[in-house]
Amino acid sequence: MIIVRKGITRTVLLVGRWAVKVPSLRAHGDGARGVLWSLSRGLQANLSEAEWSGTPGVCPVVLSVFGVVNVYRRCRPVSAEHEIDWDAIGFLGPMDRKHDNVGWLDRSIVLIDYDMSWNDCPHGHPAREVVSCDE
Repeated sequence: MIIVRKGITRTVLLVGRWAVKVPSLRAHGDGARGVLWSLSRGLQANLSEAEWSGTPGVCPVVLSVFGVVNVYRRCRPVSAEHEIDWDAIGFLGPMDRKHDNVGWLDRSIVLIDYDMSWNDCPHGHPAREVVSCDE
């Protein structure tokens, strides 16, 4: 069975034990221009997650095909009643702190939506420096 979840810039296909993210082709605005916006932002999001994959606190990308397709291990949902210790996740970059963006991977809560291209703060590659948006 395939479960489809639609975000703003990407569509997620949940297939067995895998989650597959692809850029969205839905228009957010002016027809073809809106479709191109969604496609470009979805590609950018997938490329961002492929770059950040492997840092603490994120669900790693198992396979990325030029940002067109990203494959991840499927995480179990975190219930809305579960109190999340955001600091314990261990991710050093900025994050959107909402339940929909985290999941259980093995015995840990990890970020499952960690695209950094939307954030306004400057940041470098995670392997080279600690990321902080504090002024």
